[in-house]
Amino acid sequence: MRFLTEFPPSFEAIKIVKSGISPQEIAELFYKLLSEENKEEWLKCFTAHHQSVADRYGSSPDFYWRAYQRAKYTYKYISGRDEIGDTRCKFWFQRIKSDGKETGMPLPITVIRDTDSGGEWRVDVATI
Repeated sequence: MRFLTEFPPSFEAIKIVKSGISPQEIAELFYKLLSEENKEEWLKCFTAHHQSVADRYGSSPDFYWRAYQRAKYTYKYISGRDEIGDTRCKFWFQRIKSDGKETGMPLPITVIRDTDSGGEWRVDVATI
């Protein structure tokens, strides 16, 4: 398991969801945009289905956004890719409190190759 204190340098260059980014990049971008409270761009990290229901109370994006607003953690990538077939990957992140200390257990995020998004990697399930 590799532990990072910051996002990798290659990731820092990515500020928006764009075509062709890797599963790890979309997972990291999900938490980065959430921490920056860039909701418009953050929603683009989700699968097409989740984007289509994002404005509904209780949808996954709605729940994640409201949970983040209460907690205000930042997140750090801690562990690589657990592949689940050719179209699904899981990554692990750690919550970081405002004082810089880690809190809780590592959080999984599942990224899938979304056929409704042109085969791009998008977030299916996350933990906030």
